Amino acid sequence: MEKLKSWVEEVLGGDYEYEVYFERKRKKLIEGSQESVEKLSTSEDAGVGIRVFRNGRMGFSFTTSLEASSVKDCVKMAKEACHITPPDEGFTLGNCKNLGELETYYDSDGLESSLEDKIEMVINMERYAKSLDGRVKGVRNVSLNETDMEVFCFSSCGLFYNYRSTWYTSSMSVLVEEGGDQSISYSYVGARRLRDVPFQDMVQEVVFKATATLKPSSFETRRMPVVLYREACASLLEAFSPIFLGDSLVKGKTFLSGMEGQQVFSEKLTIVDDGVKEKGFLSLPVDAEGHFMRRNVLVEKGRFLTFLHSTYTAIKSNAEPTGNSIRGGFKSLPVSDITNLYIEPGDRSLEDLLEQDEVFLVTDLMGLHTVDTVSGDFSLGASGIIYRKGKKEQSVRGVVIGGNIKELLSLVVDVGNDLRFYGNVGAPSLFIENLTVGG
Repeated sequence: MEKLKSWVEEVLGGDYEYEVYFERKRKKLIEGSQESVEKLSTSEDAGVGIRVFRNGRMGFSFTTSLEASSVKDCVKMAKEACHITPPDEGFTLGNCKNLGELETYYDSDGLESSLEDKIEMVINMERYAKSLDGRVKGVRNVSLNETDMEVFCFSSCGLFYNYRSTWYTSSMSVLVEEGGDQSISYSYVGARRLRDVPFQDMVQEVVFKATATLKPSSFETRRMPVVLYREACASLLEAFSPIFLGDSLVKGKTFLSGMEGQQVFSEKLTIVDDGVKEKGFLSLPVDAEGHFMRRNVLVEKGRFLTFLHSTYTAIKSNAEPTGNSIRGGFKSLPVSDITNLYIEPGDRSLEDLLEQDEVFLVTDLMGLHTVDTVSGDFSLGASGIIYRKGKKEQSVRGVVIGGNIKELLSLVVDVGNDLRFYGNVGAPSLFIENLTVGG
């Protein structure tokens, strides 16, 4: 890193501030189908992103080459961009402390586990799915993805940190068939250590969801109680997570603007973003700009409390950074984003939530990319099961639920105790007292 520093300062001289972010990412992907390996790939990506500051202006450039000439050219480009960028009070460096080497979740045992063992894990997931239910005919795709990442970051004001960390993700798409009818469902999980990936839980869940909607019955549009199954709830929460971001606030793209301290949702709801959660998928000691990550309560018993801020959005909003400056990699600028976002669980089991005269358990949502995070409006395809008094009455596919996320989360009357994380977003099942379901 000393060489990088000398090259940067040689080009800039003493009239500029700067930040250098280095990242090396090694990935291994195993995909299977029909109880055999379908794809096996390894990759490595490394590079440097450089931000240059002067007189309220900022320039940014990146390079994938760590040769002296390439780094110096990168600095020159960032310097030139700095000259032509309009000044903005938010363009400034983040934390200026020397934090040294950070302790993170690093799974050396998982990395050293043999390729053969990891392939067996992937194949065994399909075998396990078939053993759970005879209607499982196979998987469209089952995968295991391993990431080993190393980061160094330093700035002209004294910031320095480095860490090495690991991530594992697994996904599965199951095909089931009964009486000529077919259904497909998908699930995804992640962990920082290989031994912590809940493979069995994922397989059980995806088989449950796929078989739940076999041989569906017709359905007429009506308003009725709805239970959002935990995975559907987590997917919806993730889709609407931009409403909590400082970038959305600064750009005027969240309906929560100006609502801090107000009762916005049901008093049953508490929503947290926790960057230091034990074993959290995105838990780290500091964010991309060196601010300490922390636990941020966004919604407490329905009352909206705060947005999630990077350095830039904190300055623009007259707030404090919340440890939520996140980079997509060395090729991108830091922005405000979620870490480990979740709804706190209640004390009712899923079975308790389904003990109604009639209730629709939504197991899958489709079209989540279409939600409007500015207004909160949504219209989504849904599938699931109609229950009466806790017993399955009929399967439902191809219905529509729509409305506004503010209204939907205001109608929550009970929260399940079945919190589960899907990557960095988690949720329990939610009981919604009355929602229009379109047949």
